[in-house]
Amino acid sequence: MWRRVWIVERKRKRGRTYSLRWHDDRSRERTESVASDRKMAERLRTLREAELNSGKLGATRTIRYEEFVAEELMIMAGRLAPNSVSSTRVALEGFGRVCRPRMLGDISHAMIEAYFSERLKLVAVPTANSNLRTLKATFNRAVGRGYLAANPAARVKQVREPERTIRVLTADEVSKLLEACPSEAWRTLVALAVTTGMRMGELTALRWCDVDLAQGLVHVRNTEHHLTKSRRNRVLGLFPDVADMLRGLPRTGQWVFMTVEGNPWGNNVKRDFGQIVKKAGIAHCSMHDLRRTFVSQLAMAGVNEAIVQKLAGHSSISTTIKHYTGIMPEVLRSAQQRLPFHGVLRTCRLRVAGESEPAETEAAQVVTASCAAS
Repeated sequence: MWRRVWIVERKRKRGRTYSLRWHDDRSRERTESVASDRKMAERLRTLREAELNSGKLGATRTIRYEEFVAEELMIMAGRLAPNSVSSTRVALEGFGRVCRPRMLGDISHAMIEAYFSERLKLVAVPTANSNLRTLKATFNRAVGRGYLAANPAARVKQVREPERTIRVLTADEVSKLLEACPSEAWRTLVALAVTTGMRMGELTALRWCDVDLAQGLVHVRNTEHHLTKSRRNRVLGLFPDVADMLRGLPRTGQWVFMTVEGNPWGNNVKRDFGQIVKKAGIAHCSMHDLRRTFVSQLAMAGVNEAIVQKLAGHSSISTTIKHYTGIMPEVLRSAQQRLPFHGVLRTCRLRVAGESEPAETEAAQVVTASCAAS
């Protein structure tokens, strides 16, 4: 009897996606994602049905490395964010240039080590580690599709990354930034960034329908134009002054921050912000440092970590703790001052110096004399 492979179609917010489904020799259900290309799903179904009925579907299948890269990028285009797809392309094409594998099955642990060592010479450690993580995830998917028996990158270890200094702006620096802004729109964007922690992409994709001035709220939503990094919607409060800034902006289109051509602000935002920083005369900072400042200042104010995570829109609380909460020196110093050793250290210092304790106050002397008399 001819065994069939079915195409499963799902309707998503970003369009339709397809996957294949069949039952193996033990009657277990198997699936394979094919992303958003119907023709590719039909082509793969024909291929998988032939493999299933010939007994080859459970065995490791051969594929040229270039063909695998093309297939991987096509499939993941419907599952990953654009930046993640770009990172996958960079890692796979870079690995191909360094190691030149002809077949996907030719890739070995030694090849991955060689590629990783080469990346460490050319880029910063965090970037090289990111490339390695991308390869591990990609080759895991290759194992799932039956192209590899095991992941050749699984046992390659990342290099420990040096701890980064997190840039946290002070209230005075934020004030100087606001004064240096060339327009009310820019002042509003900077104020929003530092009081809501919105990412730059979320700010530039902000629409007037996402702003509720009556309630003092701003909604960060997934739309067809922009997806949040964690794919989660969230609601943030507006400072009254920031709400007033928003009221003062012209509403000439759907976008809050819009060019004269009617498009949302785009690639020039980072460059223009750099000019504002220079004019403000403060130490270098990026747009993302405004978000770090928001999260870190909340942490230093004693806000619960779970609430900070929710406000920041992080999928994991470890991300909040590891990458954003930079504790400023005065906060650390204030915490240390709570240690109960001041009196002990002071007494020891005076004794070593041969000095006596300062004379007791008159009230203390009266108390001492009264105790002695009794």
